[in-house]
Amino acid sequence: MRILIIGGGVAGLTLAAELLQQGRTAVIVEKAAEYTDVGYGLGLYPLGSGVLHGLGRYKQFLDSGVVSQTYEVADGKGKVLQSAQMQTFTADIGPLVMISRTDLIDILRDAAGAADFRMGTTVTGLDQSREDVVGVTLSDGTQEDFDLVVAADGIYSQTRTSVFGHQRPDDTGWVLWTWWAELPQWPKDLVREYWGRGSFFGVYPCKDRVMCAAGTPADEMTARPGDLDQARQFVRTTQADLIEADPRIGAAIDEATGFFPWPMADVRAEHWSRGRVVLCGDAAVGFLPTAGVGASNAMRGAAGLADELSRVGPETVPLALELFEKRCRKVIEDNQQDSRSVAKYMFVDSGPAAWGRDQLLKIYPAEKVVQQIIASMKTPF
Repeated sequence: MRILIIGGGVAGLTLAAELLQQGRTAVIVEKAAEYTDVGYGLGLYPLGSGVLHGLGRYKQFLDSGVVSQTYEVADGKGKVLQSAQMQTFTADIGPLVMISRTDLIDILRDAAGAADFRMGTTVTGLDQSREDVVGVTLSDGTQEDFDLVVAADGIYSQTRTSVFGHQRPDDTGWVLWTWWAELPQWPKDLVREYWGRGSFFGVYPCKDRVMCAAGTPADEMTARPGDLDQARQFVRTTQADLIEADPRIGAAIDEATGFFPWPMADVRAEHWSRGRVVLCGDAAVGFLPTAGVGASNAMRGAAGLADELSRVGPETVPLALELFEKRCRKVIEDNQQDSRSVAKYMFVDSGPAAWGRDQLLKIYPAEKVVQQIIASMKTPF
């Protein structure tokens, strides 16, 4: 079976590694000319990281990440409203591990090492006029036939648009500015988020550095991402109350060597497959980072697709794609809805609404926030 994977990110590499265990070597086209230190921190629940057990990479994963022991929510002035020991609701499923995206990509690339990687390459045309193959035109001018094309090219998937048409995003109206900081004085096992009125700040320790994220309504953004000094001043202004309460936040902002703006919008594809082309990962269901389950679902979904493909030959690929969607869609979309629900409480502009939310957080157990996510880990695809 000839399989083309468009996109060499988390979903695409997971799929390639899973296929390799079946004795199938995929072709991966990735638009980036090379893998560099791109992206920031990811939280992986066993929902996704469990896939690494089957790939023989779980120890490598733990060695490259940090187990999060405590999760806290504070208000915009630094007062902790809710503190939870992760062990109390992850003991029977496995830990939440923070890892840099770069380190995870390295692990997955290693696992998919025999794949045919074609960097700096994109797909410029797909032809499904023949029933038994997909004709693919690549940006280098070559044309090849494949039994299956998997679009794992992210939340802004061009393949999804070309095959299924435009899918309307669900936009919160907020932007997160993300960057790396050292923060040696920050506890390595503590994830803390500050939910303010019209502001958000998150601290997410990874192996040797800390990912920081500062949120603000998009219509209030006055800084250009490419102007470091202007972006730094803007972030400092939006986090003024928090900086006064906790100087470590100001230090983290001052350490930034670049701020990456991340629009807080997601997408849900109406259909996952057409003929012999299928969406996988964020291309099918894109996630807000608010519940920390996007990468986990990308990995679990890719593993589910690989499992369905293990039972078919080239002639019955469309059946495998139909079964893949029936198997995975509900759980993944439910997790996406969890992320959307958390965002409604996390990203709040109104003063009265923020006050009411803060009062609720004082008495609402953190376990309730993630109970559906934990339940999904016990729900088989």
